[in-house]
Amino acid sequence: MSNILVLATLKKTALLGLMLLMPAFAKAQIADSNAITDLLKEAKSHAVLAEADAVTLESYTRSTISWQSHGNRLTEMKVHANDLIKDFNKLSSMRPDGSPWQQEAIDRIDPLLHEMADHLQATIDHFNDNKNRVQMPPYRDYAKANRELMSRTNQLISDFVDYGEAKTKANLLEKTLELPVTAENE
Repeated sequence: MSNILVLATLKKTALLGLMLLMPAFAKAQIADSNAITDLLKEAKSHAVLAEADAVTLESYTRSTISWQSHGNRLTEMKVHANDLIKDFNKLSSMRPDGSPWQQEAIDRIDPLLHEMADHLQATIDHFNDNKNRVQMPPYRDYAKANRELMSRTNQLISDFVDYGEAKTKANLLEKTLELPVTAENE
């Protein structure tokens, strides 16, 4: 009778162990979301535009270009940043459908976008209060920080897009070469 009790206890323990491991296995088997991949590519295009605006704005601080040109460039940068944020808000709502690397991408982009948006708004506020001082050090510092944040944001998004493309290519090659599927390759 005690052997039956021991066997029943072992079965329950094994079943509990499998139940605890199932979320890890399920997470590893989640396929990449094509919608998230496409939206990351769209976000990349907006990040490229926002970074180009920031580079241009920073170059304006080293010239005698009018404050109106600064204002126009800030408006363009805000439009592209807002497009990027809209993309990201869609990505955030789709996060549960993403594969682990896509979820990680969303999680890592989030704080950088918040920092970028906050700093851009601070730059706009400073500009609005100091339109005739666009060649002064405080405004130059704002412009430089914007360029750095836009560049970091663009680079991070681009790196994740590149990773997704490389992963897709590797998976296709794996199927073409008829390689065995392992936990590492999933």
